[in-house]
Amino acid sequence: MGVNCWPAMGFLLGYTPWGAYPGHTRQAVGSGTGFVHNAFMLGEIEKTVLRAPFAPAPRGLFAGSPSLSPRPPYFATSRTGRATLERLTRFVAAPRARHLPALAFSALRS
Repeated sequence: MGVNCWPAMGFLLGYTPWGAYPGHTRQAVGSGTGFVHNAFMLGEIEKTVLRAPFAPAPRGLFAGSPSLSPRPPYFATSRTGRATLERLTRFVAAPRARHLPALAFSALRS
């Protein structure tokens, strides 16, 4: 679950467990039957909650709350979100160090 953040961030972090509520059987699946990404081998997990600041920079500084800076590419108001995510997808598909500067520049311009 994400509070003021994209819920997929929990999946992308790679160590936050997520999955079905415990106790379901194959006959009554409900929300599923298992968990993934439980890197810390935590027992009896019900859910993972990620929290992020509400106000992006610089507005959060005036409110006295920490802020996400630079603005994450998945924010609707990100100017370079599409270009950043396209570059990230290309980099993940074919990792090359020479592609990192353009990816970083695009992400920081958002």
